[in-house]
Amino acid sequence: MYKNLTVIACLSLFFLSFQIHKQEENRIRPLPENPHYLAWGATPVFPLGATGYHSWTPISRPAEVDFTAQLDRLATVIDEIGSPHVCGFVRCLPYDPMNHMHDGEVTKVLQPWLRLSDGRFDLAQFEPAWEERLRAFLDATLERRIMVSLEVWDDWSVTRGPGGAYDPGEGNAWNAHPFNPENNVNYSETLLSAETSVCNAPFYSTIPSRKNNVQVLRLQKKYVDHLLSIVTGYPHIILNISNESRAHLDWSRFWAEYIREKVPAGFMIGDMPSTNRLDGGGECAYEFNPLTLCTEPLYDFVDIAQGVSGHEFGKPQQQAIGGGQRIYSYRQAMAEADTRRPLIVSKDYSRNAGGGELVLWGRFISGAAAARFHRPAGDNPESVIRFQHKAIGKLGRLIAEVPFWNMQPNPGMVKKLPEDAGANVLANDSVCVVQLAGVSTAGSVHLGVSPGTWSVRWIDPSTGEDMNRTETVVKATSLKLNFPNGPDHRILFLKKKAN
Repeated sequence: MYKNLTVIACLSLFFLSFQIHKQEENRIRPLPENPHYLAWGATPVFPLGATGYHSWTPISRPAEVDFTAQLDRLATVIDEIGSPHVCGFVRCLPYDPMNHMHDGEVTKVLQPWLRLSDGRFDLAQFEPAWEERLRAFLDATLERRIMVSLEVWDDWSVTRGPGGAYDPGEGNAWNAHPFNPENNVNYSETLLSAETSVCNAPFYSTIPSRKNNVQVLRLQKKYVDHLLSIVTGYPHIILNISNESRAHLDWSRFWAEYIREKVPAGFMIGDMPSTNRLDGGGECAYEFNPLTLCTEPLYDFVDIAQGVSGHEFGKPQQQAIGGGQRIYSYRQAMAEADTRRPLIVSKDYSRNAGGGELVLWGRFISGAAAARFHRPAGDNPESVIRFQHKAIGKLGRLIAEVPFWNMQPNPGMVKKLPEDAGANVLANDSVCVVQLAGVSTAGSVHLGVSPGTWSVRWIDPSTGEDMNRTETVVKATSLKLNFPNGPDHRILFLKKKAN
């Protein structure tokens, strides 16, 4: 009898271990053979995203945000691309930061915490309707094969308010944050200030290495625990500790370690520091920057959106080319530290016809692992939303032809360019994609490629169509290709023919 029980116990442990292993295999994770890219299960994927509404808080605005319609719109584009290697990409903050006045009047804000009859929150209790809507959103994204970057905290709601970067007024940002002592029944200003700060917000001082505010930290943990209890069963989520964080490295490390202990093996954790908008360092604490996170052992990915944005590089061409050079430097640092991981761009600020395609294609060709446009902008947001969905469709169709998971950024392949032009290169021994920007007049590009017969395609990213197809024989290790007058952004796609 005891022998039978032992056999049953061993079999149960075996099947449990097998199920856990299968769950790890089926989730979004770094691609084992090339961890700079993502895999969904065993399939290498490049996630692409567009926006359908200004706010990235679809859970908390049920009257304003029809997330099903938005997700359907994105899913339609991904389905039309028709490749297992391209999936959708959205980012989501589960609570409402109350900081985006651009959205206009919000009928009702649905927060994770229970709101009492006097309008204040009880941070020790959670709102069932919020959880129901969050689960519905996650179910809908999984059904449509859309990766979700879920953000635990939002800096804009913490550092904007009385004493902060600026004060957006009553009902907005820290003024309305549930953790502001004026907005909850759990503690008073004797525990946490009702004022904030640009770079030293009291909200970030609760951890043991700072002020060890045990009572407030307990409630912060309670929220994170509740969030994780909902989301960790989903295979398509990556967890971003914060949005544009002006916190400090201690805060980021604390939550990375805390979350790591709570989530299944293989669940991806990263962060998005706000840069100082000069040289890629952290905006408030220099060492809290994307480069540092690239080599920290605690992170599975780094959201580099702030480090390659227009805040850092200005015009779209520099975002694409200068941002590409920075991505290359991040990859070199990871190679030296043996910490290779995906670099995620969850939002690009050049998001319309005024340079959006140049930046988006640049992210892929310079070696990022995922790219997504930021919110719509301008007087006609619907036209921007249409542009974004068309743009990811055009890039996605190229990605479907490219074995990016076997390729690396290789700017050294470009030996000579026309003056004022810039280039990004993604290549392996038999495939090469070059982004050429900044030259609309006739000229030539010199590339270092191996001898052999190569097919040559010039693509116009604004249409996604070929401008020219030829074939060339390379006898040495250098290839010179002439091009006529044309768009100042064009793509060169080379494939080596088998002997």
